[in-house]
Amino acid sequence: MSVATPRSFNPAFRAAFESKISSLYGKKHLSNPTECQRIIDKLDLRTKYNCSKLDIIDVNSGAGLFSVMLNYELKPRNHILIEHNPHFHAHLAQKLEMAREISNNAENFQLLNWNPFRWSTYSSLFEEKILPWPSEQPQDKIHDELLIVANWTGPRDESLIAQWISCCGARNWLMKYGKIRMVLFGPPASIRKFMSDPGFRRRNRTALKRELFTESKLIAIEPGENEAGKDYDPRVLVRDQPLVLAKDACVKDRELTVLEVVRGQYTTEDIANIEHLLSPIFLNTVPLKHKLHKLAPGAEYLARFLPESLLEKNSKWLTKEDVVSIAEAYEKWPFKPTIEETFDITEVSQYGH
Repeated sequence: MSVATPRSFNPAFRAAFESKISSLYGKKHLSNPTECQRIIDKLDLRTKYNCSKLDIIDVNSGAGLFSVMLNYELKPRNHILIEHNPHFHAHLAQKLEMAREISNNAENFQLLNWNPFRWSTYSSLFEEKILPWPSEQPQDKIHDELLIVANWTGPRDESLIAQWISCCGARNWLMKYGKIRMVLFGPPASIRKFMSDPGFRRRNRTALKRELFTESKLIAIEPGENEAGKDYDPRVLVRDQPLVLAKDACVKDRELTVLEVVRGQYTTEDIANIEHLLSPIFLNTVPLKHKLHKLAPGAEYLARFLPESLLEKNSKWLTKEDVVSIAEAYEKWPFKPTIEETFDITEVSQYGH
């Protein structure tokens, strides 16, 4: 390490991080301590937690540099590293053992070779008394005893991020305990879609649900080939003011994006009655008033309960409030069809769904 060692770099791990990983095994990993420090400073988590009562669940910890620095910054009660990849598990185990000779695990790390794709992995942390059961805390404050950090930068990890967002809406999994903050590392292409506000060309159902079910913030973005932030929604960039990571932030100069997510205002129950209609609504960019008749037999009736300004919008411009209004209008429809009656066999065949 250079003389200008970042504030949050634990000196007990100095020797452990003199060697670097050579393979990525499908994920992208931070390898630049200065860039890790910038992310930690941007998150400003130390001012937001009573760290003596804080437990961290750290998923796909991989190279481990960010995990170690975040740990030194926060000094949590427990820091669980979940790493199922055998190469990274061995890599982390070696580093923890080297540091333990100096610090005697004052960091409260525990490394588990558990599968992060299984829902039971997370409940088992409490059932097996590895962590104390989280207290249920009110919706109007961030949960101050549990923090989730996860690396979902793999080529097929977008669906996992979408599932965790859905859990925020369903108020299940760990989200049943309150507004638990998640710091997610994701593929830039996926995060661009998730973080598209109404009217942006990438806006889709996933972006709508992210807006409905979470309060999300871009923390850091990749530098890009020529222009940082080129393919992001510019309004999100102005609002969140994310860091632009250095080109050497990651192992082999690969790129990732950092997103902060907490449970939002609306739940899946708020739109449960029209969940099956979101797919046809987002099928094209025809204004809503011209596609009502295709959503369900007699669905033109919904126009009685919706303002003209909403009816004139196409799917890319629908806000979370608009979708809730559609759900409320649907509930007022006295002769609404069953879910089965809303499916058009010919259209299903045509679009291959």
